[in-house]
Amino acid sequence: MNHSPIDNTPAILQARSEFLTNGNVQQGAIAEAIERSWRRCLANGVNTHSPASLEVVTAQELALKREKNSQLLTLARPEMETLNEQIAHTRNIVILTDDEGVILHSMGGHHFLKEDQRIALSAGASWHEDHRGTNAIGTVLVEQAALTVQGAEHFMAQHHSLSCSAVPIFGPENQLVATLDVSNDFNMSQQHTLALVKMSAQMIENRLFLASYKSDVVLHFHARPEFIGTLWEGVAMFTESGQLVATNRSGQFQLGLNSQHADLNDTHTKLHVDFSQLFDISLTSLLRQVGGTDKLVIPLRLNNGARIYVQVELLHKKSQLSTPVSRVVKRTSAANLELLNSGDAKVERAILQIRQVLSRDIPILIQGETGVGKELFARAIHEASEQHNGPWVAVNCAALPEGLIEAELFGYEEGAFTGARRKGSSGKIEQANGGTLFLDEIGDMPLSLQARLLRVLQERTVTPLGSSKSIPVNFSLISATNQKLKERVESGDFRSDLYYRINGLSVGLPPLRERSDLLALINVILHIEQADKVEITPEVMAIFKAHSWPGNIRQLHNVLRTALALADGEPISALHLTQDFIDEMSMSTEVLFQSGASAQALALDDVTTNAIRSAMQSQSGNISAVARQLGISRNTLYRKLKAMGLA
Repeated sequence: MNHSPIDNTPAILQARSEFLTNGNVQQGAIAEAIERSWRRCLANGVNTHSPASLEVVTAQELALKREKNSQLLTLARPEMETLNEQIAHTRNIVILTDDEGVILHSMGGHHFLKEDQRIALSAGASWHEDHRGTNAIGTVLVEQAALTVQGAEHFMAQHHSLSCSAVPIFGPENQLVATLDVSNDFNMSQQHTLALVKMSAQMIENRLFLASYKSDVVLHFHARPEFIGTLWEGVAMFTESGQLVATNRSGQFQLGLNSQHADLNDTHTKLHVDFSQLFDISLTSLLRQVGGTDKLVIPLRLNNGARIYVQVELLHKKSQLSTPVSRVVKRTSAANLELLNSGDAKVERAILQIRQVLSRDIPILIQGETGVGKELFARAIHEASEQHNGPWVAVNCAALPEGLIEAELFGYEEGAFTGARRKGSSGKIEQANGGTLFLDEIGDMPLSLQARLLRVLQERTVTPLGSSKSIPVNFSLISATNQKLKERVESGDFRSDLYYRINGLSVGLPPLRERSDLLALINVILHIEQADKVEITPEVMAIFKAHSWPGNIRQLHNVLRTALALADGEPISALHLTQDFIDEMSMSTEVLFQSGASAQALALDDVTTNAIRSAMQSQSGNISAVARQLGISRNTLYRKLKAMGLA
């Protein structure tokens, strides 16, 4: 049972008191999952007031757990970063645990925590229900369903200051492998937190599934074509002969397989299911219809008569890397120069310059603020180049610890350092041979490694750590930075010879607030999210036009992606914008009024006023209901009502 956050602290405290006194809870007073957990805690002797000693694994045990879950960590980090951006400024912590409730990685606002809470929510701490009582992470491990635990719903009194929302993550064989959690101060709980965590957990599951199997043909499908390429698509993998290799959980449900076989992907109970047993045509016939393109969406009928839409991906035609690259690239993206040329003059000029140097072995440096789309632009350059059939290898120089970036870039031989894998590992530079190497945030590359990179670029050979053998490499180089590299060169933090080596052509991407193609960019993002037909209401467009977008295109994409999920196919209105975005927008509006009340700000104020009046009418003046509907706090609503003369 999913438990949504509501303001019911007195009722929960009353139910808690009755339970601890006589072991009973009035029906409906608390969520069923919370009551079951309380009863387990009581049976296991968990103390509500004096907590057991804090369970924290040793550094060595944590290192072993991270090694065991290395693929999970690699695939989860990008989604955790996106989730952290979506809930920025809300004093949240994003947490990933293993299947035993031990925190593997966390990020976010640790600063708002007390010292004991900071330790409890840091890597290595255990949140198993036996150790910490009722809590979102530990209880989700038992219930295997998404759950929010707020305030006094925590069995241990020391956790009553927290609000936590967790979602289980299932592996490719339908086994529970992890939980994703967002924890924050109980007084700062957010209306849409659980929905956002669910979205991120589903993305991680999809990444795990796609990374865990090899096949010739992948089908992406859904009963509604606009959901192909989204979180909710079904994915099924087949051999070229039509044998089903595996399907994700959504796919199992849509194909009617999960009701028959719970362990469809279990390697020990592998089913022999052929394509023709599922669909009314053979795989050969489908591939003949698709021809040479793998982007076509076509309708098919299941053998039970239901119609679904499928998009075919032919993996055997793509170059496969022996090891995964640093960053997993989304399958459907706007990595196309034509699509990115959406009407802004500065962007159009950059694309024109890029086309003039394509495939001429000229390194490209992309500069711009964080979030302007530098990596997407770089990927589009790769797709337009002669190396587009070769590997695309992206390395974020700022995200890798200084002690690891050298091994990641150049690779290493067996025994090169403590903890090195047997047989060694090829580096990202070697993996990019025949394709494109993208060095993101190159301005953060340690000075000690810049000389080694310069040597690789000059000699076109790479020498792994612990080896005396040089390996020839040939790749196109694209770099990106949000820093002013010339200033770093002048300050001595970046080598001038490397700067001129990577700066064959420098292009600058303007921030979103300076671009003239906002509507076109929104349409591009809707296209990426397979939601071209979704409408955006005029009031939301007015808000978007008035916003300064400090997070640039990345923020716009996150806002739209979240709104699409909350709208669920309906027109996107102000109700589908998250509270932190509304608060950020309100702050921007106040600044505009203080500086002279521009016409744009006045237009936004009209939109806000109309939205509040409409909500007050639909909720019969119920302040709490109106605040929930608008996604703002009651204090913010009272302030706006007072400004409108209604309070």
